[in-house]
Amino acid sequence: MADETSGTDESQRTARLTSMAAHEGIEEITVTATRTERPIFTTPFSVSVIDGSDIQLFQPFSYADVFEGTPGLAIQGGARRIAEEPSIRGFSDQQLVLRIDGARQNFDLAHRGRFFVDPDLVQRIEVVRGSASALYGSGALGGVISLETKGADDLLAAGDDLGGRAKLGYQGNGNEFLASGGLFGRSGKIDAFANIIYREVFDDLEDGSGETILDSRDRLLNGLLKLGITPAEHHRIEITAEVFDNDGNNPTAADDISSPSTVVDRDSTEYALRSQYSYADPDHPWLDFGASAYYQSIDITEDRFIDGRLDQSEFESFGIDLHNSTRLIPARNTKIALTYGFEFFEDSQSGTRNGAARIEFPDAERSFIAGYAQAEIDLFDGILSLVPGIRIDSFEMRPEGNFAKRTETDASPRFSIGIKPTEWLYLWGGWAQAFRAPSLSELFNDGVHFTIPNGLGPNTLVINEFRPTPLLDPEDAESFEAGARIRQRGLFMAKDSFEISGNYFSSDIDNFVDTVVTFIDPAKPPVFTPPLGPITFFGSTTNVNIRARLSGFEGEITYDSPIFSASVSGFTVDGDNRDTGSGLGSIPQDSLTFSLKAKLPRYGWQVGGRASIAAAQNDVPDGSVTTESYETVDLFANWSPQRGVLPAMLEGTVMTIGIDNLFDETFSIHPTVIRQPGRSVRLTLSRQF
Repeated sequence: MADETSGTDESQRTARLTSMAAHEGIEEITVTATRTERPIFTTPFSVSVIDGSDIQLFQPFSYADVFEGTPGLAIQGGARRIAEEPSIRGFSDQQLVLRIDGARQNFDLAHRGRFFVDPDLVQRIEVVRGSASALYGSGALGGVISLETKGADDLLAAGDDLGGRAKLGYQGNGNEFLASGGLFGRSGKIDAFANIIYREVFDDLEDGSGETILDSRDRLLNGLLKLGITPAEHHRIEITAEVFDNDGNNPTAADDISSPSTVVDRDSTEYALRSQYSYADPDHPWLDFGASAYYQSIDITEDRFIDGRLDQSEFESFGIDLHNSTRLIPARNTKIALTYGFEFFEDSQSGTRNGAARIEFPDAERSFIAGYAQAEIDLFDGILSLVPGIRIDSFEMRPEGNFAKRTETDASPRFSIGIKPTEWLYLWGGWAQAFRAPSLSELFNDGVHFTIPNGLGPNTLVINEFRPTPLLDPEDAESFEAGARIRQRGLFMAKDSFEISGNYFSSDIDNFVDTVVTFIDPAKPPVFTPPLGPITFFGSTTNVNIRARLSGFEGEITYDSPIFSASVSGFTVDGDNRDTGSGLGSIPQDSLTFSLKAKLPRYGWQVGGRASIAAAQNDVPDGSVTTESYETVDLFANWSPQRGVLPAMLEGTVMTIGIDNLFDETFSIHPTVIRQPGRSVRLTLSRQF
């Protein structure tokens, strides 16, 4: 059984423990924050867990639906799901580490998203907020998002060896259809899960004011095959193969407003192979070993309608990660877990335009090799916890053309402390340094960024060009945070729980990478094309290093009981240029989310909703996008017929109806300019057998 043999990160055991915790009051576990299994309540970091059952309650159209209400986290990029990018505490995109089944997702192509797995295949998500480079290396300035896909052990009922699942869904806004089907089973030491998902948005989405979100139709196909092997007691192997294909007629910048001159026939295809091995024997506390290896290939083809221009972008990534935890009891009332490991990964990219090299997505490679170590020292039966850690990364950038190769080394230390003076109170704080090496696109992008015919009046042309910045420095952050958690159980009735958590954070970032778009460059004179024009004006897009500061507060209050649950969560983030005092253009809006769910377990009903409030974002540099405040309400009703109440033939059936954006609010998520979808009725019917 997986829950008896695996003890490392992204393990099946942890996923099942989390699912049980949601229903039985068992202590919820994190593995991403420390790479060991540790109760969230006594973890001296900011951690959130989203269970697969919670994901499905609101029938997510995109990851913006999945993460709504998660403190500190926002999904930017707009209504087209292929453009979605995460933001944590004001850090966004490549400033965060995204992992799926233990594999890094390093893809970076401007205005294109990073999520290449449908939410229906996700079993569990862990979000670690705050600098985590000491364990996860480059890019973990703002935190880590770790997704785990479903497997046979998550779906098989006790005593069963074979099963299946089928789901049909419909969303009114955009006329979207969903079909998902899978089989799963176990035979001896082998288990397997195979699933395929098809989604299609047949009509353009509409925003809350009834305006069409142009060119937002798409079609998505996502297939997953996961094989699990338990060759011997305490050993576990998992191999996952995945294919993801999204195609649609979208603008070249999928997160921007569409126009006839920017629409392309886009096909985004990802192939991924991920493998994990774990060994954990309670009788051998010195050996809790985990290994992962992965390969990812992404191909994006964009055929522009207006002139037939064909852009092709290819990205490949592969890597390995080996780590072990050694558990010691050097003295009475003292426990020590030493976690240490090695990681290597390499990314490569190349682009063509009409078959020729495309300098806007230049050929380049980068590789990282790292070693890391961390100690978890629990003293006085866990009353005091000390967690020091450090990671050393060496990376190399290898561009083609006239740019020089770069090799650098960076160290990322951190130290956290936690105090549990009583069973109901936990206090914690931490300091960390983190870094991010510039992406290949940030360093070497060249060529035309965009063109605007008649941009300054009739018979004018504005051409904005990338300027390569091969000497761009890595981002370095120094972060502090402090927080508290309060927990009570059996407060009003048996099996209820009440928790409050809150934390303050502050990060000073040197060499923060800021993208500066100069619409018209005064240093480059316009050019007149005789005899009739146009007059061509030139602008530039370049990346510069600045000094920045991000700070804010996150908080959450939750109450859960057998008959209802309620929560309030929110965050505020301030971001400033430390040299000029002006705001930063990418900082998300402050937000607050209220959730309420009523439960009738005897009859299989769950009914509830959530309301989100976001403040306006006006603290931005001159000329940058500003965003208005908004309030949205979502509702759902979920019915899962129970044995003995209705005919047995309905057992395993789940019917869900929901209304997203009930009051048809017109809104955008900062700093994206296109609006989010308006009101939509969502229906799903699923059956597991």
